[in-house]
Amino acid sequence: MNLKKISSSFFLLLAVVLISACNNDDPSVLKVFVRSNSNVLTPNATVRIVGDISEGTPEYFDERKTNSQGIAFFDLEEHFDAYSKGDDKVAYYTVYARDTSAQFTKGNARAKAHITSTEKIILDN
Repeated sequence: MNLKKISSSFFLLLAVVLISACNNDDPSVLKVFVRSNSNVLTPNATVRIVGDISEGTPEYFDERKTNSQGIAFFDLEEHFDAYSKGDDKVAYYTVYARDTSAQFTKGNARAKAHITSTEKIILDN
């Protein structure tokens, strides 16, 4: 009888561990590195990302400034929450970046839920 209690406790513990292992708490982040045409990281550049609806990405828009190291961070957790449970949580974005010029440089980025994705954009000016 004692062996039955131990084995059922073991299986219950195993089930709890397996269920908790299915939850992924890693952040969904897109890091955009902005570089000048001379390949130098550009601080204080404006970066916009727009969800690419033609690729099946839900509508999305966000704008940030790059930090002192030339990197713009986009937290996409809420965006991925808009996906249905069975959807493949991959998003495609059009990326626009500029420093002091009036023209934006255009690029593309891909991000996945619970992963830190990175993209580099080199300014045209």
